[in-house]
Amino acid sequence: MFHLWIVPTGAAFDRLAGVIADLSARYHGPAFDPHLTLLGRLEGREDDLVDRAHQLARALHPFEVRLKDPDYESSYFRCLFLRAEPSPAILDVHQQATQIFNAQPASAFDPHVSLLYGLFPESVKQAIIMALPPDLPSAFPVSRLQLIRAASANPQDWQAVETLDV
Repeated sequence: MFHLWIVPTGAAFDRLAGVIADLSARYHGPAFDPHLTLLGRLEGREDDLVDRAHQLARALHPFEVRLKDPDYESSYFRCLFLRAEPSPAILDVHQQATQIFNAQPASAFDPHVSLLYGLFPESVKQAIIMALPPDLPSAFPVSRLQLIRAASANPQDWQAVETLDV
């Protein structure tokens, strides 16, 4: 199985990676790289998916993802995250990706950047949000895509097979 990510770069990547590493260590969650999943659960031959990722990267123009306040849900992979503003640009990129990859998303596109994976009581997630550092990025430029091979649901088994600048 594969996933297509938008990956922050520069200072935004560094700051988000630091927060994710800190939260993962503190709450015994898995470590993972900062990303916004553009498409998940892609099936197919790796070489074909790489070609499609290149096609999407060639079609894109850099834009900015604006991040909103932290939030949480009850699912493991949406434990704690920063919502991304569903701007026309990001919705258009998602639509282009859906067409290029001939994907049938299982759920509505809800762009976000996860900060912590796990299953925690709501009170713990609220406390984590209250203690988040005030200098979290409020935006990042979209200039990089990654195609990720996921051998399992464990982030330790996720490997970037192609990184593309847009």
